[in-house]
Parts: sequence; C-alpha cells; structure tokens
Amino acid sequence: MSNIDDTTYKQRVESFWQWFTDHADELVRHIERGQANEPAAATQSEIAQTVNAVMDKWLHGFNYVFGSEAGKGYSFTLSPNGDVDLRFLAEYWLSRAPKIDRWQFFSSRQPGLDGVFTIEIGGGNFSSDDVRFGVEVDQKEEVIDVIVWHPNFVEDDDINSQVAFIFLDEALGEIGTEMWIGKIGLAGVQPENPIAIKSLATEVVSLASMHQWEKQTPDKTYTGYSVEKPGEGYPRSDTIAGATCHFQLVGEFMEREGLLGNDPVAPYGARFAYLAIDATDFSTDDEVQQRVEIEEQLDTLLQERGSGRVLGGATGISHAYIDLLLVDGEGSLDLVQQSMELQNLSTRYRVEPFFDPATV
Repeated sequence: MSNIDDTTYKQRVESFWQWFTDHADELVRHIERGQANEPAAATQSEIAQTVNAVMDKWLHGFNYVFGSEAGKGYSFTLSPNGDVDLRFLAEYWLSRAPKIDRWQFFSSRQPGLDGVFTIEIGGGNFSSDDVRFGVEVDQKEEVIDVIVWHPNFVEDDDINSQVAFIFLDEALGEIGTEMWIGKIGLAGVQPENPIAIKSLATEVVSLASMHQWEKQTPDKTYTGYSVEKPGEGYPRSDTIAGATCHFQLVGEFMEREGLLGNDPVAPYGARFAYLAIDATDFSTDDEVQQRVEIEEQLDTLLQERGSGRVLGGATGISHAYIDLLLVDGEGSLDLVQQSMELQNLSTRYRVEPFFDPATV
C-alpha cells in the first residue's frame, strides 16, 4: 500500500478492520485481565499506545472506547465527537465492519449509565446523582428542549455546558441526544418537576411515543429545502428545491454562492462532491422522479462496492443535482461513470466539488 497520505478512506477502513480482526482475541484477553485485576503480558498503557497508533494511522480525529457487558460480549465504539462531517465517515466505517465472534461495533457513543459516576472538569466536581433535568416539548421541531441543573455548576458556563452535554450523552447516547434533544439550557435553580438522569431516557422515549414522532438516524434523515428566487452566475444557482441529509454542507454552499474552503473529509481520503446533470429534456411533470431514479441506481452501485453514498439531491431550472460522499478516489469516480453510462447519461453530467481543490 502507498503512503497513508495517498490512501483512500475505503483503504484505511479496510486496513483498520484487518488489524482489528487479527487482534480481536488479544483485545478480549486484555479486557478480561483488566476486569479481573490480573497482570497482563502487556500493560494497559502499552495496549493503549498500540490502539492509539492504529487510530492515528487510519482513523485520526475520532475518539474510541472499548466496552463489555455480561452476556453480550465486547464492544468497540468509534465516535465522531459531534462532528457532522465525520458522522458520515463513522457510519461508513460501521457499514464495513466484519462479523467477529463476541464483538459488536457502534459508530457513536452509546448510553453509558452504569451506576453513579462523577465528572471532574475545570476545577468542578459533578456527580450524576445530583444532576436534574427539566423538559419541554417542541412539537413543531419534534424535539425536546431541556434545562440542566447541577448544584455544583461553576461560574464558567462553557464548563457547565460541557458537563450538561456529557450527562445527556451518557443518558441518551450521542445519536439519541442529537435526534431528540433541541435547545439545551442551564438553570441556576432546580427546575420544576425535576427528572433524575436515570429516568431521562424513559421520559424522552415516552414523550416521543406520545407525540408519535418517528425519526431515522441523522445520517438517514433528509431535510427538504426550496429557493424562493433562483440566482445566476454561481454553482447550482438555478436550484429550485431539494432534499439532503447533510443540510449544513449544502446550505452553506448555496449561501456562499461558490466553493467552500477546506473539505473536512479530504484528510481522511474521502471527498464531498455533487453531480450536475443536464436536465433540459427531463419531463417537466416528472423531473423530480427522474432524478430520484438516477440517485437510487447510483447509490446502490456505490454502496454495494463500498465506494460512497448519495447524500441527497436537488432540482434546478436546467440541471439536476446529486450530492455525494466518495471514499475510494478514482474507484468511486469510475463507478459514477459506470452508473451514468448504464442510464445513458455519460455525456450529460459533471462531477463538481463543494470545496475549492486549491485549499486541500
């Protein structure tokens, strides 16, 4: 394999999973020795150094954690740390996970409540036993706004906010917090009808069920958008409407009316891009459905080959647009070409960047 800077994200993920498969039994022995407080052939710091080196080589920028649960075996969790861009890479990583006996894998921090725990940060000491939550339903946005109170909150609200997020992630998991929690406030006094952390997940699930909210995970949740008055003279300026599961990316691109700065997934051997397809002879009455059919065929091919995925698409006055995450360099582009040829569109599309290539 070439130097790591030249490898694609697909290659990095494959290398990681090969390493994990080869060392899965060794990792189990380490976890079990640690649980039994037995001396291990390699110390905990040596194991950590080995895993850290692997992460730095192939998955730098992510956090990770090992876990175990009686009767359920062992787990390895890769966390994007709330980074929206890395979330898509983490989901891809999980989609390529092999089946390994006694192991399960997660692409975000899971609910981790297991008795009382304490957070020590910024000179403060915060016990989970003392935190209390107030909740309010936002029916329009289908989320639950929360107020967080702790008797040991400090004067620095940046510290208090970090503590609040940690408590929420422990109670609901990283994705649960993102899916169900809206505004997060800090309280100086205990809220009315306070909820303890051990009861928060049950309360959130109950409220979501009561209001019949049904949601997909964030990487599969599509946000629709429309443009009141299409512009001209900049990329995708003819856009009328679309839907995407990475609205932050598309929204910022359209607001800027031009290429963005640095592609956040480029350092990982991936890229965000979009197809601009000449749609001048698409049926006016069926243009959206025609684009969706192109998206579906392309997405199926990319995902079957582990080379990327479709993130969404848009309809324009003269073009159709398809948003993409590509993880296999030229291999991904070859599959795009194959899909377009199969759909008789090989001369009618361009692969365009969201980000200025000169800044990579």
